[in-house]
Amino acid sequence: MSNPEATITEEYPPVRTGGSLLLAWRTNSKNILIVGGGEVACGRVLKALEADAKVTLVCPEEGLHPELKFRISKDQIYKYINREFDPIDLEDNIDMVLTAIDDPIKSKEIYKLSKEKKLPINVADVPPLCDFYFMSEHREGPLQIAVSTNGQGPKLANIIRRHISKNLPNGIGEAINKVGNLRQSIREIDSDYKSSSKRMQWMSKICEDWSIEDLKRLDNNVIEALLPYYEKHVIPSFNTIKQETFLIDKSEEVTKEMNLEDEHKETKKGQLILVGAGPGDPSLLTHKATEALSNADLVVSDLLIPKEIFSVIKCEIRLASAKSGPQKSVKSEESQKEIQNWCLEGLEKGKNVVRLKIGDPFLFGRGGEEVSFFKQKGYEVKVVPGISSALSAPVSANVPVTHRGLSDQVLIITGQGTQGKLPQIPQYHDMRTTVVLMAVGKAKELSKELLNNNYPDDLPAAFVENGSRPNERIIHATVATLGEVVEKERVVAPSTLIIGRAVNALIE
Repeated sequence: MSNPEATITEEYPPVRTGGSLLLAWRTNSKNILIVGGGEVACGRVLKALEADAKVTLVCPEEGLHPELKFRISKDQIYKYINREFDPIDLEDNIDMVLTAIDDPIKSKEIYKLSKEKKLPINVADVPPLCDFYFMSEHREGPLQIAVSTNGQGPKLANIIRRHISKNLPNGIGEAINKVGNLRQSIREIDSDYKSSSKRMQWMSKICEDWSIEDLKRLDNNVIEALLPYYEKHVIPSFNTIKQETFLIDKSEEVTKEMNLEDEHKETKKGQLILVGAGPGDPSLLTHKATEALSNADLVVSDLLIPKEIFSVIKCEIRLASAKSGPQKSVKSEESQKEIQNWCLEGLEKGKNVVRLKIGDPFLFGRGGEEVSFFKQKGYEVKVVPGISSALSAPVSANVPVTHRGLSDQVLIITGQGTQGKLPQIPQYHDMRTTVVLMAVGKAKELSKELLNNNYPDDLPAAFVENGSRPNERIIHATVATLGEVVEKERVVAPSTLIIGRAVNALIE
């Protein structure tokens, strides 16, 4: 016969010793004593302030980091003591002690005094003298994620934390805020402590069944529509709530439109939104862009938009013909007219029309021209910005467009100006990073023009081809070799060109 006790015991998790007890320590209005004035002290002060603690800082003024002087001048520090540590500092209702000084003897003395008073203490860089460790932290709104190696490898903790934060869903902090609002609303209609389990189960199920994108859209209308479902202990789908709130919003919208028609007979039908699609990665679409595409009846665009972006669109899509070849400028105007006519056709039928443009509509996207055109036709245009490749492509190439000592200004130009001509290029400045959009077809001409304006022939440059997409390529060159590299490496559009000393800033 088997031993029943052994069977039960095997079901319990094993004890893994050697870890730390991970807690979210509430230090709101608690008194934290920080000894030290260098960079480590700056980090300790910031963490304490972000946790709403009252900070007492002890350090001679001559040893204060500029950041700490700033915080003292802004009254962010509850109490500043301009001298070395004195045991009397522990008498002032202190709740926690943090030391950040390069004096092991003094640090050990502070540790012993703190332990005599049963105060929790952390001595920077001395794990045996720490009741707790500071962890590598990622914060986004109310979300805090901390990684600890229990003092074994702080740098490794940073690497792990970066990996975790990089793989978090976009907008997770916003979603948590919205869930908090819903939770508060539920408590307001059912505050009985006996309902704690019911509230917890219902909220847990909402978080499990709804996606992060759904939770980010928990506005007041959605929350109001959800409350009756809580009372019935039912978990509706997001689409059900969306349909209900849409009908409510639509009813109000119709009423407003009828009133406006009475006042302004000339008011047009339909709505037009000019939306920036970003560099081409669907995950880089803004929340507003995704929302506009989801609610559209018609999306009008061109072949510059990658097919991955269209995967999020459920309505009719119209794409203008390609703009290439020797008559590119003529074809561009024909394509533009085609797009405008399609938009007008949809608007006159009362449709919600989205004019989708790669990058940002107002940065070499002719967005201003389109707004003016439709305004003349009687339509007000809403504009949703997008991430421009002028800023995202350098990130893909690991190029900081501004970098202390290398670049303190950024120039963004196009290789395809009016009638396909290069714009006027200013004289070279060694502290400027130049970003050129649509540069591939003009690489040789651009190289010559840059050299004529005193750009060094060996100045670093990089082409980012298909930036932020699966087939992305980074091709390095110099000002003198732009045309040669385009031909040799067969660089194709869309590509962004980055020029300046900052191109090599992070190359080891």
